[in-house]
Amino acid sequence: MPANLLANYVQVYVMLPLDVITVNNTFEKEDETREQLKKLTEAGVDGVMIDVWWGLVEGKAPGVYDWTAYKQVFKLVQEAGLKLQAIMSCHQCGGNVGDVVNIPIPQWVRDVGEGNPDIFYTNRRGMRNIEYLTLGVDDQPLFQGRTAIQVS
Repeated sequence: MPANLLANYVQVYVMLPLDVITVNNTFEKEDETREQLKKLTEAGVDGVMIDVWWGLVEGKAPGVYDWTAYKQVFKLVQEAGLKLQAIMSCHQCGGNVGDVVNIPIPQWVRDVGEGNPDIFYTNRRGMRNIEYLTLGVDDQPLFQGRTAIQVS
C-alpha cells in the first residue's frame, strides 16, 4: 500500500451477528461462523466486533462468569487471522419490536430491581426502563455488596 494511503488508512471491522452466541450462552454456529470469517478475511477486513453480553456471561449468579462460548468464538477469529474488538455490553439486547434476539440484563439484577425499581432509568411519566441501570446507582452497593460499576 502506498505511504500516503497507509497514513490515512482506517481499519475496517465488521460486527458479528447478535445471535453468534445463543441466549443460552452457547456457540452453536461454528461451521457457519468459520465460513463467514473466511469470507471477511478474503475481503480484506481487518477484524470483527462482538458484543459480550453481561446477561450471558454473568447471567447465572453474581460473580459467576461463563466465558466458554465467547472463548470459542475468539479462537475462531484468531485462527482466521482477524483482529477482535469485544464490546462489553451491560444493557439488554433486543426485546423491542422486530428484534430477533432478546438477552436481558441478568435475572439477579432484575430481582434487585423488583424491590428497588429506582435502579432503572425512569422517565418523567414514571415509566421504568429495565434494559439498563441508571447512572444514579453507580456507587451504591446494591448488588450483593457490589456497586453498579463493579458488577457491569
